[in-house]
This record gives sequence, C-alpha cells and structure tokens, in this order.
Amino acid sequence: MEPRKRRSTGRATLADVAKRASVGTMTVSRALRQPDRVSDKLREKIFSAVAELGYIPNYSASALASASSNVVAVVTSSLTEYGHAEMIAGVQEVLIPAGYQLMLAESQNQEEREQKLLETFMSYNLAAVILFDARHTDSTYELLSHAQLPVAELGATVDNPLDINIGIDNASAVYRLTEHLISLGYSKIGLMCAAQKQWVSQQRLRGWHRAMLDNNLSTTRVISTHAPSNFSTGANLLPELVLNWPDMDALICSSDELACGAIFECQRRKIRVPKDLAIVGFGDSDVGKVCQPPLTTVAVPHREIGVQAGIALLERLQGEEASAQKPIVSALCKRESC
Repeated sequence: MEPRKRRSTGRATLADVAKRASVGTMTVSRALRQPDRVSDKLREKIFSAVAELGYIPNYSASALASASSNVVAVVTSSLTEYGHAEMIAGVQEVLIPAGYQLMLAESQNQEEREQKLLETFMSYNLAAVILFDARHTDSTYELLSHAQLPVAELGATVDNPLDINIGIDNASAVYRLTEHLISLGYSKIGLMCAAQKQWVSQQRLRGWHRAMLDNNLSTTRVISTHAPSNFSTGANLLPELVLNWPDMDALICSSDELACGAIFECQRRKIRVPKDLAIVGFGDSDVGKVCQPPLTTVAVPHREIGVQAGIALLERLQGEEASAQKPIVSALCKRESC
C-alpha cells in the first residue's frame, strides 16, 4: 500500500516517513534535526525512507511551533558586487556547522525592496539577520527594532550601526591610498566614482579629500556618475577627466573595474600608464592582477569579515558574552600601475 500523502499538497508527511522506516514520528524528527542522537543503522534507515518518499521537512512550521528557528536571513545589496560571495562564505563557515542555515535574497540596492524582503523573512521566525547595507527605510529600522533579533551589518564600518557592525573603514583606506600616491611624488590626483551606495562613495570621497587637504593639494579633480561601476564606465569617463584636467598625473578609481576600464582607454589613446598617468583601484579583484600594467589597489579581507560576523552572531545566539572583535584592516597592494 502506498503511503498516505497530504491532499492539499501531495507531499509526503513526517508520518509517512515514520511508517516507511517502521519508527515513531519523534524518532524521525530527532534523526533529521540531530542525526548524531540516533544510531548509524537507524539513521540510514530513516534517511533512506526520506529519499524514497521525497520528503521535505517543513522547518517554518516547526519554528513557529517552538518559537525558535535555525534560519538566518541574509539580504545582500547585489549578488554580483565583488566580495559579497566571499563574505557569505565566511558566515557559512561559522554558522552552518553550528546548525544554522542561511536564507539569501538580493535587494538590488533598493531600500524599499530590502524592507519587503525582511517583512517576508520575518514570517519564518528568524534567528538573526545579516545585511550588506547600512542605510534602511524608517519602516525597516522599526521592523528590526520590534523583532529584537541579532542584526549584523557587513562590509563597511558606520557611525550608528543597528547592532553588530563588521567591515573596513572606507575613508581610512582611501586616505592611505592617496597618501601612498603623494609619497611617490604625484600631486595632481583625481578621483573617479561610479554607481555605488551613496554612503560608501561619500566615505571614500571623504578619505581622498582629507588626504589632499592635509597635503595642501587641490580637490577639484572629481568625476562621479550613476552608471554601473564597470569597464565601460571607466573607459567612458576617462576622456572627460583628461579634457577637464589635462595636467592630472594620477587617478584613484572607486573600483578595480573602473580602473581597468580607464587603463584600457589610456592604451587606446596612447597614454602611458604610469609614466603619463598613474591609475589605482579599490577591491583587489582578479582582473586587476592580470591587466597591464598590474593594478595598485586596496585589498579588502571579505572572508575575514564574514567569519567575524558569524562568530559574533553565534555568540549572541548561544547567549554568550561577545568577545572583543579584531579590527578589520584593508591592505594596500602595490603594483606597477603607479
């Protein structure tokens, strides 16, 4: 006789699995949630029944019933943004062995979309929330405040974090990059920014501006656009910079992709890098290592950010006192483009 299935969905139930394995439903539940608490022989028998029936556990229902959850919601601003995958991998490295699962969604750099996603995720009675942005709608702030969950904001340090905040100081990183160029003798240094989160762009602009003023240098050579931060944008913006400031001797780009696009355009225009114009980027992406000349840039330890976030969240979830967090430090990668 075929096992009974729910009429509403056609899915096999926990009772179906128990019947197939000739055990009680509590034993099946224990085997699925804490496999080490049942014998190897019994576990193999239950998992075999699960596979045969195609049973899918309803974790959201069990979380609502027990007022607890092993689900951590992750809302990233963009799945294609460099470094986000590494940060997520770092978080998983810590939380998955501890029994937690990540539920991932993309806000597409839209605060309202982030809000809607979080409203949906809250129905799963979450254990914690991870965000890759630090600017939210008023409704999101209110939602997270009422939820009283551990919340981690990743990627960059901010002045007023919601809760846990782990990332690099963008202003300090660009300040050190600018100081490095100045130490090499460059003085007419420009800045190229493309579509990024406004608060991130403001942090990097602030670092460049402060370094230039500290050295009594002009801060007029700036160009910004809402176009994507990619190769084409870097190539398209370079002519305008060169036209407006033909004396510019160095250029800081807010991403490696912008910088490499600018280098490609320089090669097309027979502008020698770095002899005629030094170009540096931000992010230490793979393309910066293989372009010609190789790109001087800022390396961000994305995986370390994710690992530290996972540790901080796990401590909070286990009711432990939070340990002191190590400062996240970006590294200057000195190569031949300056």
